[in-house]
Amino acid sequence: MDNLKNYKNSFTLIEYERSKSVSRNEGFTLIELLIAIFVLVVGIIAVLQAFPLGMHLEKSAQMMTIAIQLGQEKLEETISKSYSEVSIGVFEETYGFYPNFSSFKRKTEINYFDPNNPGTPPVADSEIKKIEVTVFWHSPLGITEKQIKLATLFTKR
Repeated sequence: MDNLKNYKNSFTLIEYERSKSVSRNEGFTLIELLIAIFVLVVGIIAVLQAFPLGMHLEKSAQMMTIAIQLGQEKLEETISKSYSEVSIGVFEETYGFYPNFSSFKRKTEINYFDPNNPGTPPVADSEIKKIEVTVFWHSPLGITEKQIKLATLFTKR
């Protein structure tokens, strides 16, 4: 009989625990839900703000790559000529010199070069010419003008 009494008491205890858990309110409160939504919205906004910055950096890199290619093209064009065909002077090509790249301009400077005194350009021909090509372009936002300079030495063959 004692065993039966213990069994009844344990059964009653289980029923009590079950009824206690049912009466407990489980779930999220409205405040917890609002805080969770706020945290998600802040995170999404932070991620979305990174996209315009990434696009701006990509466009800047693209513009610089095009400028380097235009400068390299001018260097290759100049050194493909004979030494006597390459004239000393400054030659400028304004914006739109190349139909597909209207936001670029180029300046080519050709001077005699003295390896013994590289700081000042010599007046007489030392059989070495320095070719400097500077390519200018406007930043993607159009606020500033950017530039890149490429240079090479050219000798008689």
